[in-house]
Amino acid sequence: MLALVCSALFAATAAFAAISVFVTMHGRTGQIRALLAEYRALQRDREFLVQVTSHGSPAPRGVALAQPRRVNHRKNRSVVEAARSTQPLRAAA
Repeated sequence: MLALVCSALFAATAAFAAISVFVTMHGRTGQIRALLAEYRALQRDREFLVQVTSHGSPAPRGVALAQPRRVNHRKNRSVVEAARSTQPLRAAA
């Protein structure tokens, strides 16, 4: 008898859960449609980008590779050191 009551209780709970899911989905129909429309729009955008990029001409090899930046260093450092030594030194207060 207890098993029959537990089975009936389990079936009633499952039915309540299924009905609540149905009611929730029915109330959110507009939002679900908007999400599906956005998904389809994003899919079309991806397909368009793939189509556009696949038909383009490849970039020239020289432009694609970035050249390392060369920094000009002064060869005569004594000029910089002499300029620094002529500036007055301030004592910490």
